[in-house]
Amino acid sequence: MRSALVVLMSLTVVLAGCIEPPSETVEESMEVVLPTAALFPAWDGVDHTNISQSEEVFENRSYMAYFSSPLCTHCETTLDAYDLVLPAERFVVFSMDARERLANMSEWHNNTEENLNRTLDRPFILHPALAKEVEARAIPHAVFVNAQGYAFHTLIGKQTNQTYIQSVWDLTETAVFNETTGWNHVVEPSS
Repeated sequence: MRSALVVLMSLTVVLAGCIEPPSETVEESMEVVLPTAALFPAWDGVDHTNISQSEEVFENRSYMAYFSSPLCTHCETTLDAYDLVLPAERFVVFSMDARERLANMSEWHNNTEENLNRTLDRPFILHPALAKEVEARAIPHAVFVNAQGYAFHTLIGKQTNQTYIQSVWDLTETAVFNETTGWNHVVEPSS
């Protein structure tokens, strides 16, 4: 019985792969896979001061799209850190919460300023459809968009390390995507 089992196992090993040809050749498996990039979706909306905003404001300029919810008070420390690092005209706050009772962006903006005890010169825009399109499932969700309009890097969750945020922003400012060679540089993980 034992010798029959050994013969059966040996045949299995010897015949493995003989039933179906391999799915790719060695040459195909050596193909270099280039990094991909996705264009950040086109968007427009009305901010908390009732001014129309769109991605056109950022044409040929890097910016950050920050997704959160008025209910996320623990997200305020992250919003604060981003606000202290990023230039005022390069940072947009989007609410991804579609509930009607949370649709007042002026109220969210004012509450955030009150809780942080300072002024925030950022547009707050209700845009759950954009959040869904960029697959923002957890909050806070920050997308750094390069001057070409590509989503260069995404940070999800609490971020308070301003030095790291600054380094990501600096890389975003100089990030270039080439369809042949990919990104000119990458972001190192936070330590």
